Amino acid sequence: MSIAFSVDLEPNKDGSFDGVAEAMDWYNSIVPRGTVYATYRIATERPDILKRLAADHEVGVHVHPREFGHRDDNLAELDPARQRDLISQTRKSVAQAAGLDETVLTAFRAGRHKIEPATLNVLADLGFEVDASVNVRYRDHMPAEVTSRVVPFEHKSGLVELPTTYGEPPLLSKVGMRAGLGGNITATAHELRSDRRFCSGRRALTWLLDATPSVFSMYMHPYDATKYEELENDGEQFRTDLRILLNRTERSFVTASEIYRSIHDQ
Repeated sequence: MSIAFSVDLEPNKDGSFDGVAEAMDWYNSIVPRGTVYATYRIATERPDILKRLAADHEVGVHVHPREFGHRDDNLAELDPARQRDLISQTRKSVAQAAGLDETVLTAFRAGRHKIEPATLNVLADLGFEVDASVNVRYRDHMPAEVTSRVVPFEHKSGLVELPTTYGEPPLLSKVGMRAGLGGNITATAHELRSDRRFCSGRRALTWLLDATPSVFSMYMHPYDATKYEELENDGEQFRTDLRILLNRTERSFVTASEIYRSIHDQ
C-alpha cells in the first residue's frame, strides 16, 4: 500500500504568486517524495520554486490553457494539434526550469481535469507514460468506464491512468451523511478543508484512507496551504489536518512514474 501525493504547482487563482514558494517549502517538508505537476507560468516566472522541488520529487506537466491566452480554461475543447502545442511548450519550459531533460517528464495532469480520449493519444505520442487527470467528479469529456475507475490501470492508449482516489461511504455513517445518497469522498485538499453536515474533512479523509486498500492518490494546490485565498480551513488548519492524516499511516510515498513501473513489472 502506498500514497501518491501530488501538487498542482500553479499561480494563485488571481494570477499572483503570493505565498506559493513558502507553501511549497512546507509541502517539501511533509511529503518526502511525490509528483509536482508544474504549469508554464511557474516554469517561466518562478523557476526557483520548481528547481528546489525537483531535488526530492518527480516533476510532471500541468497545462492550463488560460496561461496561453485562452478564455476557456478547458484543454479538452481544443483541437488535438493545439493540445499538443500547449503540452509540448509546457513540458519544454518545465524541464528547463527544473534542470532536466524533457524526456524525463513523463507524468501529466490537465488543468481542471479536462481531458478527452484524443488528449491521451497526444500524450502517448509525445512519450508520456502516466496521466493523472481522471477524477470521478469531472465526467464531461471521458467515458464512465474511465472516470469511474479508482485503482491505477493501463489505458488502451498505452498510458497508465492514476485516478484521484475516491470512495462511496455507507449512508448510515457520519461520512455517509456528509456525502449523501450516491455521493462520494475524494482524496483532494478541497475535501480535507471542507466541513459539511457535521462531518469534518479530516474525518472524511481518514475514512477514505482506511478504506483504500491500494494506492491512495491525493493532490493539493499551493493556495490550499496559505491564507491567501481565504478558503475554508485553509492555511494552518489545513496543514495541521494533513499532517495528522499522513502521520496516522505507515504507507510509503511513491511517484507517478513508480506507479507506472509497478504496473508494467507485474
